[in-house]
Amino acid sequence: MSQFPCFVFRAPGAIVRARYTYDTMLVTTQDHLDQRLASSWFLSLGEAIEAAGSRAARISRVKPKPPRKPSQPIDGINRRLAKPQPVAAAPEPAPAPEPEPAAAVPDDGAPVTREELEAKATELGIPFNGRTSNKKLTSLIETALAQAAGG
Repeated sequence: MSQFPCFVFRAPGAIVRARYTYDTMLVTTQDHLDQRLASSWFLSLGEAIEAAGSRAARISRVKPKPPRKPSQPIDGINRRLAKPQPVAAAPEPAPAPEPEPAAAVPDDGAPVTREELEAKATELGIPFNGRTSNKKLTSLIETALAQAAGG
């Protein structure tokens, strides 16, 4: 004898679990329970799944992913899939030409230009960049000339 209301189970059904599907129904009277048990409903889920066998097995509704297409690199060559090509020896770069010595700064009382400072600093091998001010570059050149004259 069962206590009412109670659930009865049938497999396969609309409720989906990891490995199986099933249905449930609530019965409230003994007559209703007898009718359901006669029409392939069971008092426990385990009995319903066992009676259904492979029909209760869950059918996967997830589509398998299509195979991944190889990426298309910017230059049009997929290096991972391309056959190795023989590597030609790269020609050695020509040495950079020596900078011409800068002309001496004329002593005409005119202010020194940035181009003249850069040329003298390059001639003396003084490192500088665009952020080096004219004042700083002038002091570096004077220091280098003093060291060259004294030592």
